Amino acid sequence: MERLKQNYEEITELVFKVCYLFLTLATFITVIYASPVQPLLVKVSLVLGMVLILIRVIRIRKYAKMPCVILMVLFCLSFLFTTVMNRQYGITENGKWVIWTGIQFFALYVCDVERDPAKYRREFRILSHIMIVCGSLAAVASIVQLFQVYSQFITTADGEFIVTGYTWGRLWGVYTDPNYGAVFSVIAIILSLLFLLQRKGIIRIAYIISIVLNFIYFVYSDSRTGEIAMVVSLGVFLILYISKKKEMSRKLVRFGVPAVLVLCIAAAGFGGMQVMKSQYGKYYSAVSAERAKNQPKQEVKKDNGTAGRKQDIQQDVSNGRFELWQSAVEVWETSPVYGAGYSTFVPYAQEHVPDTYAVNNDQGNYTSMHNTFFNTLAFQGTIGAVLFVLIALRILVYVLLPVLRAQGDDAAELAAMLACTGVVVVSMMFLLDGIYTNSPGSFVLWTFAGYMVRYAYRKRREGSK
Repeated sequence: MERLKQNYEEITELVFKVCYLFLTLATFITVIYASPVQPLLVKVSLVLGMVLILIRVIRIRKYAKMPCVILMVLFCLSFLFTTVMNRQYGITENGKWVIWTGIQFFALYVCDVERDPAKYRREFRILSHIMIVCGSLAAVASIVQLFQVYSQFITTADGEFIVTGYTWGRLWGVYTDPNYGAVFSVIAIILSLLFLLQRKGIIRIAYIISIVLNFIYFVYSDSRTGEIAMVVSLGVFLILYISKKKEMSRKLVRFGVPAVLVLCIAAAGFGGMQVMKSQYGKYYSAVSAERAKNQPKQEVKKDNGTAGRKQDIQQDVSNGRFELWQSAVEVWETSPVYGAGYSTFVPYAQEHVPDTYAVNNDQGNYTSMHNTFFNTLAFQGTIGAVLFVLIALRILVYVLLPVLRAQGDDAAELAAMLACTGVVVVSMMFLLDGIYTNSPGSFVLWTFAGYMVRYAYRKRREGSK
């Protein structure tokens, strides 16, 4: 009991992070999202997050040492200001996201810079293994749907339309969106690779299986966002990991060989992806033809399951994103200081810019511009966008050199953290991720960024002594 009292902050923090991680997965996994479990996780995570923030407010002198806290406070105040200024379009939902943004910043990101580093390494490993297990299970369930040629459309109790299985030439599987599924798979692959390289013995087989399963899902998700994230993040991780090996002392060997290796792996990987897609196209056509024989009265469209996807990309390489980014600018021009608000964006745009693409197209109203910068610009105006850029730059500049110079046991895990946050940064260029959403990417971004900043803080303090 005494130990429990002494470590209540650490225990509360870990329990909250585990609950929040499960919440993000529940939000993007169809079966859980459409069940009563997801609303329960929302409530539990919200309560635990607020309790954790209260603890940190009480001990503010310690937690205020964490770099970037002031900028994050200003960003939340900017969001609150936007909410008040757009109150005629609704205030409750924007108010909720002010709270969630605060939880991401001050409960996920903020760390105790005085805590024993070994405790944060243990926390990182626990959370990483939860992500590996969950990613592998989701991949297995999705692959089963793939080979069943399963495709289904689900309408939730709230009337929300959800796609599952292999649909429109892409493997949605158990995820509510294949892009987010692909991003999470890439994160799971990097973490599995980290522990595969660190561990010895039969346990390594489990990490190999995880990599294979998540790679299969990644391939058939047909996510271009995931492909970019894979190349960037895996390249960063392998270059940093290999270059730290003591036997590779020369610069040409330390950086040249890893770079060539990454290029070879990328070429082989993408070549293999095309073969896998081609073979599945034949399987898909055969199964579709067999089903057509068993149901002769139904008209079955003959294709390889990818035609629609290819046609959409050929017609518009951005898949509508360029028009959305333009919409963000058009809405921002009508409210350049504080924006239109996140949850009030649609009614605001319908009143002030009714002809803009986001609310005037054949697909329906868009609540996201599929780019974090344009989202922030449209939702919180110039104030919010500038603050968010400052937060990003502050964190990047603060952690980059200490992480690159890391040695020993820390180096590999920091390389994996940097690579995983890189995955999320790439996804933020094309999806609603990192902010304004409780996604697995948001969890990874702020949690791992916090770990890296905490490490950099200690190293900078040691270097100044």
